[in-house]
Amino acid sequence: MGNEDVDVIPDYEGGKPMGLRTNLVRLAVAATAATALATVAGAAGTAQGAPRAAAPDKITIAYQFGIGYAPLLIIKQQRLLEKAYPGLKVDWRQLASGTPITDGMIKGDIQIGAMGTGPMLVGWARGINWKVIAPLNESDLWLMAKDRSIRTIEDLRGKRIATPTATSIQAVALRKMAQVKLGNARALDSSLISMDHPDGMQALLSGQIDAHFTSPPYQWQELGRGAHIVGRSYGYFGAHTFLVTVVTQKFYDEYTAFSNRFYKLVKQSADLLNKRPKVAAAILAREDTSDTTAAQFKAWITKKSLTYTTRPRGLMRTAGFMNKIGLLGKVPGSWRDLVFPPVYPTRGS
Repeated sequence: MGNEDVDVIPDYEGGKPMGLRTNLVRLAVAATAATALATVAGAAGTAQGAPRAAAPDKITIAYQFGIGYAPLLIIKQQRLLEKAYPGLKVDWRQLASGTPITDGMIKGDIQIGAMGTGPMLVGWARGINWKVIAPLNESDLWLMAKDRSIRTIEDLRGKRIATPTATSIQAVALRKMAQVKLGNARALDSSLISMDHPDGMQALLSGQIDAHFTSPPYQWQELGRGAHIVGRSYGYFGAHTFLVTVVTQKFYDEYTAFSNRFYKLVKQSADLLNKRPKVAAAILAREDTSDTTAAQFKAWITKKSLTYTTRPRGLMRTAGFMNKIGLLGKVPGSWRDLVFPPVYPTRGS
């Protein structure tokens, strides 16, 4: 790996940039970073290893807000696709929810879309010819409230509850909670308000809404600022996939090698997050435009309620429930009906 690959990893200690060091120490840090990134950046290949004809000239990748998208942010910050396919132009777009991403993919403006399992399943059932090219993670999603009088799902009748969309995985989990606790999965539908996670967090903390069904890191930030947990998705669905990336069948058929390479880069980025969280955190801090430190990113990506993995888990459970309450018009025969071949060996469910 050349010096340009080493330079993208800053020296951090305790999450803050450090001052001047001796050349010997700098070389040691650079060597460690280079070794840790060898699997990811090296696997991106060269022009000889990835023929230019195997990739499109330009690609748009859309994602949303949150630390769950960390594998994509590593690919973005390290320019791994551009290194694999010199000359490729990659346009990264951060959008508020799965709805504009779905619309963009239907129009052909977006080639790879990252979203929760809810919108992915809804699109599939409605005839969008897409499948999952790479799951991103599993996560326990929390329903948060700040008003201490709201302790259970029953206390949310007639209240204002923010989720990204009415078909988001958070909204699906809320309906599962309502079914179990209130006897009616749709009991809280009239309370749903669509908000992206950053706006939802601010609205909850300022008292504009009563509850926020959110995701990492916003649920952790809300907890740290006085909110409390009303319900957890794992308590109703068991451990489940949270975010996935999708491509259309047409795109996969046309650019199969490129799509398979994308899966490998996501897998290798997830491995980096799991095995070398300090290095991954430094990359995420460099990509981030806020004042979040590398130490904070490391704390987030090592929490037990978030697991980076390309194994899809609980897709059939989620689809079955969504079909039962009328959110899906059909269910897949198998989890493999929802994913492309690179995902098959992961033993999904």
